[in-house]
Parts: sequence; C-alpha cells; structure tokens
Amino acid sequence: MRRMFVASVVLMLAMSVWAQPAAKQSQPQPPLVFRVVGEAQAFPELSVLKFTIVGEGDTLGKAQEQLEQIERAVFKALAKFEIPRGQIQTERFAVFPLQPSVSVPLPAGAALRPLGYRVQRGYSVLIPVTVETLPRLLQIADAVLQQGARPTIVSSEDRYGYSERQPYTLIEFMVRDPDKLIQQAMDDALNRARKLAEQAVQHIGKVTLKLVRVQVSSIQTLPERRTITPEGRDPISTFAWQPIRVTVSAEVAFTYE
Repeated sequence: MRRMFVASVVLMLAMSVWAQPAAKQSQPQPPLVFRVVGEAQAFPELSVLKFTIVGEGDTLGKAQEQLEQIERAVFKALAKFEIPRGQIQTERFAVFPLQPSVSVPLPAGAALRPLGYRVQRGYSVLIPVTVETLPRLLQIADAVLQQGARPTIVSSEDRYGYSERQPYTLIEFMVRDPDKLIQQAMDDALNRARKLAEQAVQHIGKVTLKLVRVQVSSIQTLPERRTITPEGRDPISTFAWQPIRVTVSAEVAFTYE
C-alpha cells in the first residue's frame, strides 16, 4: 500500500513538471495599437527683414549707379542698428528693359528701343526677435524704407493665402530649426499613447508595457506654411509673430506582460 502511495506522488509530480512548459508556450497577447496626435508650439525666435532696392536709368550703367547709391544709404542705416554688411544676404537680382506703351500694333519684325532700364536687387536680413524687441524691429524696417528700399514682391507660389492685392512682404518670422519642436510633439504623442495603454490594461493588474512600434503618418505646422517630412525639415516661417504649432500623427503599438 505504501508503494502505491509513493508511486502516485511521483506520477503527480511528473505530470506537474510536464505541464509547466506547456503553460509557458501559451499564445502571446496581440499588441495594443493606438492612433494619437502629439502637439508642441513655440514663438518664432528669428525675424526675416526682406526688402528690394531698385535703380532706373536710360542706360544700364545709370540704373546700377542709382541702385548702388540707395544701397549705400540702406547699409549705413542698418549699421546704426549694429547689423553688419555680412549679415545682409542678396536673394534676387533682375534687370528689366522699360518698354514704351503703344496704342497700335507694330509692323511685323519691328522693335521699339527701350526707354531705359530697371535693375532690382532683393535682400534679406536675419534678426533675432522676442516680444520685447518687436518695436526695435519696426524701427529697423522703417529706417530701411526711409532710405529708398521697397518691400519685396512675393511670387504667386509663395503667397500662402495672400491675395493679388497683397503681393508684398517686408517682415517674416521663423523657427529656424524645427527639430526641437518636432521632437517635443513626438514625445507628446508617445506620452498620450502610453497613458491610453496604461488605461487599457489597468484591469489586469500590474503589467510591464513595452513599446514595439512607432509609425509617423504626418508632421504638419500651423499656421500652415508647408508640410514637413521627416526626411527634410526646412525652417518654419510665418507672416505674423505668433505661436507656431507642430502636430505629429502617429500609430503606436505596445505589448504587455
């Protein structure tokens, strides 16, 4: 009788040992997947002063001479605000013949001699800006215009909502490096997804969440100037000094154990 009892105990232990690996081979839980939007915002830290200098004359030489005269006066005005010549970038240069207007069609092959020429040169100046230095920025812009510079004409593809009656720009504002904003928005998206995951498993008890996948579907800026792709992040600029907001839409997956 004693031998039968010992044999039963051994058989039960053997069955228990055999059953343990089977429990470990149970199917893993499917991942928890969440679609979230993260946000971050910041005020522009740079302003871009854009202006154009125009020279006109009956010859190209005289047109260029007038342009250089205005240019010297503008650069001198900027120097009073401690903006050196090296900080002023040339962005555009163009030459236009000034054609006379005619009321009747010209004969075939006929050409009118230009009345003169117009030479244009466009410039931009990067100036750090805060809410406290906005009045100084206006003083700089006014000094440039007082010396004969003009606001820059905005090409049609760059107007971003500007109508035909407002084809000019003078001051823009910029977040020069959007990587920090994008990373903050990404962190916000991950934090939101983790909170959702914690809420989803709280009925199970104490578990460990593991991030297994992050797939970004879009990165956008508001006010909308452009959509930024993760491959190429250009500076974010806007026509007004206001908060620039970045939103990141992503699909985030967790496993738990």
